[in-house]
Amino acid sequence: MASVSATHLIMFIGSLVIASAVAGTVVMEVGEVSDSIEMRGGTVSDEIKTDIAIISDESQPDAIVENDTTSDGYNVSVLVKNVGTKDVPADPSVVDALVDGTYSTVTAVERVDADTNTWNPGGVVEVTISTADVRGDTEVVVLVNDDEDTITFYWEDNA
Repeated sequence: MASVSATHLIMFIGSLVIASAVAGTVVMEVGEVSDSIEMRGGTVSDEIKTDIAIISDESQPDAIVENDTTSDGYNVSVLVKNVGTKDVPADPSVVDALVDGTYSTVTAVERVDADTNTWNPGGVVEVTISTADVRGDTEVVVLVNDDEDTITFYWEDNA
């Protein structure tokens, strides 16, 4: 009879040791997942708060495209409004652009409605993009903090 009690006691202690090891591992993994979600949540929050809209008139391509006198290329200038809830620096390093699917250099981001370098919600900037070629149907994509807007227009170089 004593041997049965000893066997039960050994089995009980063994199950407690195994349960403790499993519980410790689960607690560590839950902590890591929680930290990961918290970090990703902050990034997603910034992305959600950033929203832009290109407000240039696509029916007026002469107001958008001009020959670049310093090179053989063109300057494409579009007006972009911050329709999000977050301030964005009015700086070329924050804005990316694609012209007809090709990454193009953003040369200037200037506020047109205020004399400040901060692009507040409701504020408008002129984004100037340097590109090698613009002809026919042209698509311009402006990206800020993983948010994007697109304008498509037809431009024919009459120069």
